[in-house]
This record gives sequence, structure tokens and C-alpha cells, in this order.
Amino acid sequence: MTSPVLQFKRGAFANLPGLRVGEPGFTTDKYDLYIGLSSETATNQFYGSGRYWGREDGTNPLEFKLVDKDGSNSINLRAPATLSGITTYTFPETPQAGKLLITDASGNLSWGAEFSSDLNITGIVTATGGFNIGINSSGNTITTGPVQNLNFIGAGNTFAYNPDTDTVDITIAGEGSAMTLGSPTDGSYTSPAALNTFTSTTKISDSIDDLNELALNIMRNTAVSGLAFTANSTAGGAPFAITLSTGFDGNANSFDIDWGDGSALETTSDSTPSHTYTNTDGGLFSIEMVAKNTGGAGAGHSFSAARSNYITVYTPDPSVSFALYRASSGGSALSGSDLYVVEGQSLYLDNNTTNATQVGSGATYTVDWGDSSANSFISSNTVGGGASTTADRLQHTWADGTLSGTGRDTLTLTINKHDLANPGVIPTSSTVSLKVYDDSPATPDTLSSKTLSNVSSTGTSPKAAHGFTENTSGAAGISTGDTVNRVTTGTATAGPIASFAYNADSGTLTAMVNGSADGQRVLTGGDDSASYTSLTIDSESDYNLLTSGGTSTTFANSTFYPNLYKGFKARVAKAVSGLSVGTNSMQLQHSTGGNTNTVGFMKDDLTSSPSVDVSSATVTQNNAGTFRYVSGIPYYNSGSPTLTVAGVEIDHLVGQCYTDQNDIVEVDDGSNQEGTSSNAITNSGYTYAQIDGASTMLEGGIPKVNTGTASSYAIGSLTVPITSSSVRTISRVKVRAKNVNGTSSYSSSIATNIQVHTASQSGINETAIAVSDSLGNGDLTNDGVRIFDFSAQTTNTPDYSGFGVSNFYTNSLYSEGSDPGVSGTKEATVRLGVIKHDTTNYASGYLPAGPNRSGDTGTQYFTFAFQRKAVANFELSITSSGGISGGVFIAAPGTNIDSASGLNGWLRADQTYAGSGTPGSNTGSGGNGSDGCAFTSGDRIQTGTALSSSYTLTLGDQNMTDADGNVVLVRIGLASGESVTALSVS
Repeated sequence: MTSPVLQFKRGAFANLPGLRVGEPGFTTDKYDLYIGLSSETATNQFYGSGRYWGREDGTNPLEFKLVDKDGSNSINLRAPATLSGITTYTFPETPQAGKLLITDASGNLSWGAEFSSDLNITGIVTATGGFNIGINSSGNTITTGPVQNLNFIGAGNTFAYNPDTDTVDITIAGEGSAMTLGSPTDGSYTSPAALNTFTSTTKISDSIDDLNELALNIMRNTAVSGLAFTANSTAGGAPFAITLSTGFDGNANSFDIDWGDGSALETTSDSTPSHTYTNTDGGLFSIEMVAKNTGGAGAGHSFSAARSNYITVYTPDPSVSFALYRASSGGSALSGSDLYVVEGQSLYLDNNTTNATQVGSGATYTVDWGDSSANSFISSNTVGGGASTTADRLQHTWADGTLSGTGRDTLTLTINKHDLANPGVIPTSSTVSLKVYDDSPATPDTLSSKTLSNVSSTGTSPKAAHGFTENTSGAAGISTGDTVNRVTTGTATAGPIASFAYNADSGTLTAMVNGSADGQRVLTGGDDSASYTSLTIDSESDYNLLTSGGTSTTFANSTFYPNLYKGFKARVAKAVSGLSVGTNSMQLQHSTGGNTNTVGFMKDDLTSSPSVDVSSATVTQNNAGTFRYVSGIPYYNSGSPTLTVAGVEIDHLVGQCYTDQNDIVEVDDGSNQEGTSSNAITNSGYTYAQIDGASTMLEGGIPKVNTGTASSYAIGSLTVPITSSSVRTISRVKVRAKNVNGTSSYSSSIATNIQVHTASQSGINETAIAVSDSLGNGDLTNDGVRIFDFSAQTTNTPDYSGFGVSNFYTNSLYSEGSDPGVSGTKEATVRLGVIKHDTTNYASGYLPAGPNRSGDTGTQYFTFAFQRKAVANFELSITSSGGISGGVFIAAPGTNIDSASGLNGWLRADQTYAGSGTPGSNTGSGGNGSDGCAFTSGDRIQTGTALSSSYTLTLGDQNMTDADGNVVLVRIGLASGESVTALSVS
């Protein structure tokens, strides 16, 4: 295997990448060694560092370094410079408080309470802050030395003291419960501190007790300290809601809060408690809080904090509101679409402001009327416009020219001053939107500005036919060829007008039909909505919420005050049965407001879709193009062939209207024949001009009225293109037509079979019968071809010796270029890739017209030739589901079989070859006694039996190399109803 490549990364620790599996890395600033595990930095495995040991060097022993968090300083554990053996120290499993680490002789370390032998100290022991020496039994002596604090427990304990060399600092005090702490050197016992209860007068014993309890709470995780709190807001009007945010050290789970407003002490577990001050007279309030842990006890399980005069509460915030009235007293406040005033009129303001009338509030107000007039000042709650219930409403009159147009004015009441309320909410205001109307606006649009919509139209793209019936003396405005609104049944309705028309309070409204009044109404101040013969008044409306044009608008955008003007919407509607066939017109007229437009439309008495009759129709050839022949039968192939369809008759084609479409008549592919499925023609549509018959239906290119209504209309001849698609098909054509009401059903297919063959040959191809290229010595690899040489022969084994043909493969062949003359012969037909016995008369009912085979009864034959060299045996593959009655015969002209055969040189495939020699029943001419050519009995091609296999046929000792033109002939005989669906040689 290839030698592995080891990559070693190095660099500063901060730049160490994720190392691949097994890849080492070294940090040049920390001297650390890492090994990669997964190409991720987080999984780099640390393996060692020069910072953690000092290696022995012959002078110094090995030492381990316990470095600090910065890695700059360390505690070093070093072995002696010289060792005589291996020494092992074993540490105890767990630590113990207040105990000494003692070793036995084997290096086992354990925790002990004291030394078991004397401790002798030579020299001076210095301890910053002092140290204690305890003697627990009597009779012990401390020798000389400087001692700061001595603690003797037990009688008779002494120490020797030399005043020349020894110094002793002894402080002796009384009981702890009688002694106080005094003042701390940093000035405060409580900042910073875990307890905030110590003072200079706290007893020593109490402070020790408290510290002991604090320690216990710390150990139990129930200690609480450092409580502080703040409010989200400290000033506001009643009711004033606040929420406290608390901060503390430790594990507080309960809070006692005195909100300072006389409410009950609140205890909660919520560290963000809320409270609402409801004192309507206001005031200053202090808050005291105790944070505690309910699982703790004694000092340290709680901590208190307080904020004096922390919350300022004012009287409730004033809420400014007012209402407008149409009178100085009584009545209802204006609201919604009643909040309006007309130029020259007055309204009255009622001040409903709350929380503003307290004694000492000193409230004042300003009113901005929104009309550019001077503001009104209200000096107190008791004067007009004041908030007192005894104060009068404040009047204001809107002068001419103050209209608000398509908008609204904004009235504003502001409280300017309130001596008891929160200064932060003063001033505050309230507004009302007021509509100010012009006192004399122009009248709205009348009927003469409105458009009457035409009646709903039925049918597809109707246009006026030439010679339509005119009933309106031209008032309908319809000319020949015009697009029209068409009606046939039901009710013809023009309108209603889309917007309201002025005036619905007076004048006469009339429906005009074909220039004559057909319903009218004298308009009144009431609601005239109803039907009056052909006149229908749909609705009436005040113009307050309408534009001048009569469309809906909002109150804010309105320009007419209520009850000033009224408008109407109307229509003309008449049963179609009451209208005359042909043109009709409708109009609305108002005696003072003018008239709408006149709408014109057509009543058509043609109410059904067309019907098509092809009983006398014919299909003939128009342009032959170039035919393609198969078995002498012609097929349309190339050269843009076309057909002519003639003799089609159509009922109900045109009434008063015709349909404006381009495919009035369609000729489409109809029913397929002989199992085919492709279209023979290109589906085509035809215009009015293209279908125009000998008796023309057009005038100036426009269809004439009532064409095909009294009797069928014989359309002109139609040219139909043969499809250019790649197909092999036999099909017929069908026809359908359109009028303004719809499309007819298809006619039955016209009984002419259209034969088209543009696709490549498939199945059996008589010009290229498949012969395996591997058959023979390879000199000849061409396909078999059907020959016409025996077309005059009527037997299975015709005598070819007198034909004088030296090469049947090239002498007289079938081709796709012409009919070799199959009519009157016994030649079978290849139809759609199948060899069949055929007596069809292709000269009648078929296009292109072909040979008449109706008289060609009896056995018919399919004879083909193929060429190979060095072949004595070959396989004939043949498929015939019903079998063949005429049998299969082969010949090799030019070989000894010509004379050996008893069948004019032919051999029969339904008999077995005799086994050797030249096949043939004529033994006197060298035959082996049998005309059979089936190689074995299993290769016999039996007559009258279904065939679907390959059969080996033999020339015996003869060979195609010796045959004329190297040709073998194969002749197949078929009786009526028989066919061959597959044929090949290998």
C-alpha cells in the first residue's frame, strides 16, 4: 500500500483548526499537543503540554506544575534530587474539614485530628493576623518563643517566658453576649454584605449566631440577600397601576409587600408584583418589601428593602368629551350621519368632561370650532360650556362660506388647566368630526345625462342579416352587418340606469318602446317605486348620501344635506312575445329632466341550432397529387391532394341575425375503416363566402335574412385537403354547421372511403420482403420482391419454362409507382401490411378510385422471389391465424429441379423431402421420387391449419448458386377469407 502522509499543524492556540482524525497539532504560544478526532475544533483532544512538567536533566529532578487559570504561575511538585527506590503516596478518597493529612510508614495518607507525637518548632513562627495554640490536657509546657494569642484549655498549662527575647500580645475580654462589635474599619457592616442587620452596637454573640444561621442558609440554598426594587412608573392619576421589578442574590421564593396605602400586607411568589392605587384624593406612598425563602430560618433567609415617598398619586385623569345638540336644552345628542350643520344654522356644545370638577381643580377649556372662526375660551366649570351639570350649553353659528365640501370639519375641546391632576396629562383634548353643508347647492344631474344600457343579448356573435325587418324607422340605429343585441324569448329589459337621476319628486317619467309611450308615472313626493306597463321605477333615494352624478358616497364626502333633493332609478322592460320580429327600440323620458339615449336591438325568430343533411352529398377527387400503389391499389400520398364535398344541405342557417364566425361549416374526419385510427383529411372550417351555393345566400358579402328557414339551403362545393401527417389509414368525412344559436350535431359519415398512405411501410411490404442478411455466403443480402410474372396463371404450380425469363427477381415486379394491372387476375392483395384474398371493388366508393377486384374469385396468389448464393436450405416464417388453403410452393428455376419435379418445376411445402438427392417425383429425370421440400415432417406447411412458426424448406442436393439469377420463387395460395399477417425468410 502507499505510505501514509503525516501532516503536523502548528501555530498559535487561537488559530488551531479542527484536526482530521489522527492528525497532530502543536500550539507555539502554549506548547500544547492536540490530536484530531473529527475535523471539528470542539473535538480536538488535548494530550499534553510542556507547561505542566519540568523534565529531569541530570541536575534537577522531574517536577509537575499545577498552573493557575492564566497559565503564568504554578505550584510545583518535585521529587527529591536522589531516590534509592520507588516511593508511593496514596491519598484519601474524600476531604475532611479541619483535619491534618498524616502519613504512615508505607506512604498511606489519612486525615487526623492531631499529631500523635510532640511538635518541636525551632525559630520564629510568624503568622499575619496571629495564630492560636491550644493545649487540651494539663501539665503541658510551652517553651519560649513569640506567641500572639494563647488558648489554654485545662488546669496547670504554662509557658516559659523570657522578657529579653520573647514578646507576647495577649488580649483578654469579657463574655461575648456583653461585648459589642464596635465600628468596622471600612465604615460599614452592611455595604457590601450578605446581612444588613449588623451595627456597631450588635452583640458579638448575636453576630456570631447570625453568621452561623447565614452559613446554614447558604449551605441549604435558602439564603437571600441584596434585595432592591424599582417601579415601572412612579407618578400617575388614580387609579394608578404599577409593577415592580425586583433584584436579589440567593434563592428568594416569597415576597412580603407593604404598598403604603393602607391596603393589607401582600405576600406573593411573583418577583414582579403589581398594585393599583385607588386613592382618588392622591398622595405620596412608601413601599417596603421583604424577600425570603420559605424553606429557610434565622438570619440570612430573608432580606428587606424600602423606598420612602416613592409613589406619587394624583387625582383621576380627566377624560374630555362633549356632545352637540340642535337646541340649547333637551333633544338628543347628534351622532352618525346626523352630525351635520347647514350654513347659517347653530349647534350647542355640552361639555361632558369627567374628573375635572373637584374643588380646587381650577379647570379651564378651549373650543376650536373647526371653521376658522375664533376659539371659544371657557374660564370655569360653571360658565357656559363648562363641565358642571349646571353649566349651560355653548352656542356656535356657522356663517356662509364655511361649508366643509367633500370632507368634514374637526371640532376640538381641550382642557387647558387642572391643578390636582397629573401634570403629564394636561392639556388633553377630544374631537368630533362635523359635516358643514352648503345651504344652496346646485341641483344634481338629470335623466338627460344618463345612459340606458341595452337589453341582454343571446346567441353567439349576432349581427344583423341583410334584409332584416325594420320596425323603428331607423331609431334603433341598426344597419346590415352591425353587431346587435339579440332576443328570442323572455323579457327584453333596457336598464336600469346605473345611477340616480334628479328629480323624483315631480314631472312625468315615461317608457318609450319603438317610439311610442308604453307606461308612465307622474312623480310625487312619496315613494313611486313600482311597475307601470313597460316602465319600472326600481328605487328612489335622498341625495344626502349620493354624489351629484347619483352614485353612492359616504357621509363624510356628501355635499347635499338631508331631504333637499331626491332621485330615481328606472328601466324599460317588455315581454319579447309582445315585440315585433326585427328591430326594436327603448328609451326613458322625463318631462323636465330630459331623455336617455335610445337603445336598439333585434328580435330573432330563429330559435334552434342548424341541422345538416348529407343524404345527397358526394365526395369526389379534386386534386390527385401523386398516388402511392400497394398491390395495384392507389393511396393519396404527396402533391397536396384535395377532395370536393358537394350536395350538403343545411336547415336554420340564418334568421334576422347571422353569427359572426369563420367556421360556419366544418368538414371533419369521420369513421375509420378496416381497423385504422388516423385522420385521412385535415379538419377544416369554411366561411359564408366559401359555403355560398348556386342560389347565393349573400348580399354584399352579408348573409341574407331567413336563409334555410323555409327550406333547406344547398351550400356550395367545399374543397377538403388530404392530411399531410404521416399516416396509413382509410376513413370517411362528416359535416356540421353553426348558427347564432349554436352548433349542429355531426352528420353521419359520407359513405366514401378515403385511402391515405404517407407513412413508412409496416407489416408485409411487397417491395421489400424481409430476407436475413446472414442467409447464404454474403454475396447477396437484398430483400425479397413480389413478382407479377404469374398474374395470368390460375394454378398452384404454373409452368414457367416457356416464359423465357432468365431472372424473375428483376423481370416484372410490383412497385409503388403504378398499378401493374391486378384487375381480372388471381393476384392477392397486400392491404395495410397484410396479404389477403381480396374481391373488393375499389373503383366505387373509394378514393382514389382503384381496380375492381369483384370478379377475381377463386384461389388468389402471392408470388415473390429472393436471391442468395450457397443456399440449399432456408426457413420460411409465416403467420396465418386461419391457415391457407392454396398451400405454399417453391421453385429454383435453372436447377435440376426443373426436370425432376412433377409439378412444372415446383416443390410443395406440405410434403416432406425424401431425404436425399434432387427433390422431384420424376425419377426418370433424376428426381428422388417426391415433390416434397419440407426438411422434416415437422417443417411441413399444412393447408387449412393455423400457421405461426418458421419452417425449413430444402432444395436437396441443389443450390441457389446454380439457379437462374440465384433466385428461388415462393408461391402462396389463399382462398376467400384467408390472410397472411407475417412473412420472412432466414
